[in-house]
Amino acid sequence: MKKKLIPIIKIIFFLLVIYFLGRYFLDNWDKIKEINWNIDIFSLTVSFLLYFVYIITLASLWHFITKLNQCSIRHSNAVIAYLYSIPGKYIPGKVFMLAARCPAYEKKGRPLRKITVCFLLENACTLLGAAFLFLISLFFFPNDLLEKYKYWTILLMIAFFICINPRIINFFLGIIGKIAKKDMLIPVTYPEMLKTVLLFILNWLIVGSGFYMLVHAIYPVPASQWLYIGGIYGLSTIIGILALFAPSGLGVREGILTAGLCLIMPEEYALTISLISRLWQTAAEIILVSGAFLVNQVIRMKEKKN
Repeated sequence: MKKKLIPIIKIIFFLLVIYFLGRYFLDNWDKIKEINWNIDIFSLTVSFLLYFVYIITLASLWHFITKLNQCSIRHSNAVIAYLYSIPGKYIPGKVFMLAARCPAYEKKGRPLRKITVCFLLENACTLLGAAFLFLISLFFFPNDLLEKYKYWTILLMIAFFICINPRIINFFLGIIGKIAKKDMLIPVTYPEMLKTVLLFILNWLIVGSGFYMLVHAIYPVPASQWLYIGGIYGLSTIIGILALFAPSGLGVREGILTAGLCLIMPEEYALTISLISRLWQTAAEIILVSGAFLVNQVIRMKEKKN
């Protein structure tokens, strides 16, 4: 029965992804048709390459977290499992992303409870990394609006490093564990947690740079706006993740990007870039997921021959 249900669930999962993506682009088709496609190909290519690096590194960081929680599998299998889970973010809630990763770990006898904890920790680190990038970007805000709040920004950065203490994180996981009636605590030390979050921050600098190159491909922005643009992308991702009602933050993320980019460029360009950024991200993810599928098929063929 389980073997019969899994293919059906995969088909339903795929159709839901197509539905939410299709509905989003249909709702915005009139705006997409007005886009000026005079794009710098070199900058666009670099932006895609940086996004590829960001996703592969993110998959490796997922593997690193599972190693810390003593439930890892082979690195190549972990990366493929991660890439397979990417389409799950286009369905409201995050449960489909987690469900897509579980079979690879269940096959190796890894406790699903530990995988769930790793998933929660990964999302927390993603939010923390994006938040820190946004805090840094405040020092490069394009006007004097935040000038008098810079000291508060420094205090927030200090508080940031205090809050990543595993004792604090385990406190909240303990509350979740009581509700779920499961042990959700993570056996991670503060130095390990600090290292993990710093790696996520570095990875956010990569994707922030990728987004800057995407913006530069459409509208000439100076290099001095690099961190600001990256920070706006980080903020839009944070709000998109927290907006559980919106699949992958569809609409919400674009609204934040438009508002932030309007401060450094005309509104029509800001709106255009916010829409293109979704196409940019989705296209890159489709390429990576397709690549993971092909690699997985090759691995299976080799295993059958052996």
